[in-house]
Amino acid sequence: MFLTTTLRNVAQRKVFFHNGVYHDLKQVMNFYNLRNTSPEKIYPRDASGKVQKYNDLPAQYHANVDTSDAPLDRKPGDQPAMTDEDIEDIIAFMKTLSDGYGEGGS
Repeated sequence: MFLTTTLRNVAQRKVFFHNGVYHDLKQVMNFYNLRNTSPEKIYPRDASGKVQKYNDLPAQYHANVDTSDAPLDRKPGDQPAMTDEDIEDIIAFMKTLSDGYGEGGS
């Protein structure tokens, strides 16, 4: 499992996740919203066309990925847990968690 970092100033970050693969909050929210319902939109495919879920984690850690707690309990083909409006609302909230430190030189 990975430790959860603070959400303070999260909207100012330029990289997200343990591997730095995402670069804005919309990408992060889409990852969680689509990871289980449309994994083909998140993960690469192997040579045979099979989606390689959790391709960035060693196999022994795949069991640590939360797939049982809402909203991460969705299955392929299910409706995503959040609408685009929900995602925008959550991002707007996360932007309120900025304290101004680092903005414009402090």
